[in-house]
Amino acid sequence: MEFKQIFGEFLAQKDHLKVIFVGSCDNKGTPNVGPKMLVDIVSPDAVYYLDYKFTQTYANIRDNTKVSLSFMDDKTFTGYRLTGECSILDSGKSYEKAKEIWKKRLIHYEAGRMIERIRGGFSTREAENVLPEDFVVVKVNAQEASVVKPDRVLRAIH
Repeated sequence: MEFKQIFGEFLAQKDHLKVIFVGSCDNKGTPNVGPKMLVDIVSPDAVYYLDYKFTQTYANIRDNTKVSLSFMDDKTFTGYRLTGECSILDSGKSYEKAKEIWKKRLIHYEAGRMIERIRGGFSTREAENVLPEDFVVVKVNAQEASVVKPDRVLRAIH
């Protein structure tokens, strides 16, 4: 598989993914993986997610900008991973654009919860709308992509 095809799987899932997992390491090589709220995925190689200055991931990427992003497609029992360099956005045009996209996603999530409650389904009381508002947006430029299947890993460089 080529990088473009694997990245395309992230892109195809962008409206269905709420959370991605971000792996990072501090400058001593201590690993950390945490769930992060997805903001956007943009072709040909960019992924944006929310982070907070009090998290270990944030501390790690201040020292080491290399990260790994992943999600699992339960239907096909296939994992997808992107590895690349990230930058922290906390102001400027790109940050404001990402913030607007996040607000739209948040409204979509809240509407979905209302519909679930009307239908009598389960709806958590604490959800995305209680996340702190002092977030930063992290932009990852993917350089390597992998498809992880139970019996093999397919890797491609961008």
